[in-house]
Amino acid sequence: MSEKKNKNFWSYSNEILSLAMPLIVSQIAILGIGVTDIYMAGQLDAETLAAVQLSISIWNMISLTVIGFMVANSPIIGEFWGSSKYSSVKNQFQQCLWLSIPISVLIIIALSIGIYSLKNLSISAKVAEIATGYLLPYFITAFVLPVFLVFRTTFEGMGNTKPILIFNCIAFAINALLDYTLVFGKFGAPNMGGIGAAWATTFAYSFLLIAMIFYAKLSRGNKLLNLFSNFQKPKFDQIKRTLNLGIPISLNLLAEFGFFAIIPILIAHLGANIVAAHAITINIDALAFMIPLGIAQALTILVSQRLGSLDARDARVICITGFKLVFVFALTLSFLKILFRFKFAELFSNDEQVQLIAVNLFIFSAVLGLFDCFQMTCSGALRGYKEAKIPLVIQIFAFWIIVFPIAYVISLTNWIIEPLGVYGFWIGCILAVILAGIGLLVRWDAISKKAIRNLMIQNSSKPIVTRS
Repeated sequence: MSEKKNKNFWSYSNEILSLAMPLIVSQIAILGIGVTDIYMAGQLDAETLAAVQLSISIWNMISLTVIGFMVANSPIIGEFWGSSKYSSVKNQFQQCLWLSIPISVLIIIALSIGIYSLKNLSISAKVAEIATGYLLPYFITAFVLPVFLVFRTTFEGMGNTKPILIFNCIAFAINALLDYTLVFGKFGAPNMGGIGAAWATTFAYSFLLIAMIFYAKLSRGNKLLNLFSNFQKPKFDQIKRTLNLGIPISLNLLAEFGFFAIIPILIAHLGANIVAAHAITINIDALAFMIPLGIAQALTILVSQRLGSLDARDARVICITGFKLVFVFALTLSFLKILFRFKFAELFSNDEQVQLIAVNLFIFSAVLGLFDCFQMTCSGALRGYKEAKIPLVIQIFAFWIIVFPIAYVISLTNWIIEPLGVYGFWIGCILAVILAGIGLLVRWDAISKKAIRNLMIQNSSKPIVTRS
């Protein structure tokens, strides 16, 4: 019996990791675009670093909303793919392309609000000027990102992650080269400072969309699906079904990641050094977070495919295996954060005060990673079950109703204790992910067992056919 369990664990682990690893590397490449922007800005001065971090925080809140809408496409495609409904895959893809149009308009509105909000922050004129200039090129990205995500989530739902991996890595390289060229004015290009990093990112995302379109048209596997043939008119019932799942997922992501993204805005008045140190820590933390996120995405795809093939029991076993894997990775990453915290701080900034604050924050980051992994993988598993509304309630309750008021009070007021500044918000992050992780794990346990019971009832109700 133990031998069978071991065999199952390793076989499931291999299945999860074979799907997750391309997703992890892809996510690191995409996130690396923003981290490269932060790194290049840090080589200039603390004010430029703070400005770029503020702009990226605003963009992250916007892009997370868009990602949430489009992530819903992945489990829907996964279920169609698992049940061999290939015409439904094509129709779902086309309807999501229609959905990307109004989403682009919403991004433009949100960017305009973000730029206006920068004028009302207690920041220096230089920081405000760079931050505003950094966001302007993203008006172009507003039309690129939603369409790119339609292609990406469609391929992910089909389990076809290798082209995404390749294109994301190329985009990362393009962004790094253009960052160096435009930020520092190399190879005869204008010296644009931190604003040049935003233009580099816009070029990188444009490449991603073009590459996805050509791949969808020319690859042998996608030719069989004919994704662009017999293009359907908008079907609002199908779009509504995607939004019914996508809106809760989007709000779910905002409830968690919005908590992290708003911190630089709340601490902006504490000075550029504080924001810069937070930028270093949160970006290294985000890179490490790509491993549990990749496993969570793999669980979403595998669970949806298993449910499509009516194997709810196997879906639960896959989730349990994923939870075990992600904790091992989290322990390793937390150890590395503590071990290399001085090196990370020195890499991103030459300012000793910035380095000192960042080194302290990496201790909080290490603790955060141990608990954050569970709530992320549970969220991914629940998305595979098309369960998003209750997880949204759990995230809002944990992050915003309970923890945010506590974090704000201990960070920026002297009502209870002397204000802890940025450290108080990191304590709040740790408390929030612990509460959310417990709630999501309990919900996943109930939903996965319910899926098994429903399948058993469904099978037992089928008439038994015998030969006369």
